[in-house]
Amino acid sequence: MAFNNLLLRRNARRAWADPVRKVLTLESFSRTEDDGGKDILAAARRVQDSELRGHLLRHAEDEVRHADLFRRRAAELRADSDTGALAHDPGKSLDLSRHRPHEEVDAHGFFEASVMDERGQIPYVAMLHVAEQRAASLFAIHRDLTRDDPETSAIFEEILKDEKYHVAWTGGFLKKWRQEGHGAEVRRCLRASKRSRLMSRWINLGLRSGAGISHILLLLLYWTALVPFGLIARGRKLEPARPAIKAASTDPLQSQY
Repeated sequence: MAFNNLLLRRNARRAWADPVRKVLTLESFSRTEDDGGKDILAAARRVQDSELRGHLLRHAEDEVRHADLFRRRAAELRADSDTGALAHDPGKSLDLSRHRPHEEVDAHGFFEASVMDERGQIPYVAMLHVAEQRAASLFAIHRDLTRDDPETSAIFEEILKDEKYHVAWTGGFLKKWRQEGHGAEVRRCLRASKRSRLMSRWINLGLRSGAGISHILLLLLYWTALVPFGLIARGRKLEPARPAIKAASTDPLQSQY
């Protein structure tokens, strides 16, 4: 979504420009990647298909390596600056887990390994495919926003190469399952994964923007309701006073005869 990406760029630009938030963001990304790697590794152990298991194992290794890259870069930045005073407030960092669809997924947006047993391979790989497409888009944005920090930007560039592989292998399996007659299930699982992530992003946007939206609503209420009524009331006060109507006599009527 274009609007969501614009909002992400704005928030990410501020995070990368702040030395403290940059370190905290890298550490947050490291935890997220490590979490994803552990869940994919656990899922791989549940798979009987040797080809699928091989891709999952390599995928898990990539996630763990990404976590190490982020963790090392964060440590370097802490060492190069006056990091003794750096805060450890997670609220200051960007967090990949903010797009978590629901409690069954990890911080990366991947299904927990146990879901492989409950739902099967197609839903799991469809979820991976959608999650990795989103991750590739996010990391491309972060790569571009860290051009003034070549070391950090290079990390995102390296990770993007792995993300392309992740999107390719998951897409390849989905294509194979379509050809094997599972097209309807593949389409259904892809739609469900996209819908889940889309809904989570809007919920997240609402939570992050709650104060701002409330402020906007109050302004709208002020200009559309309070101000017009105030002007009407003021106008009435400025109107010239009407002459008083003499009250009718209370004397009893008397006949002219």
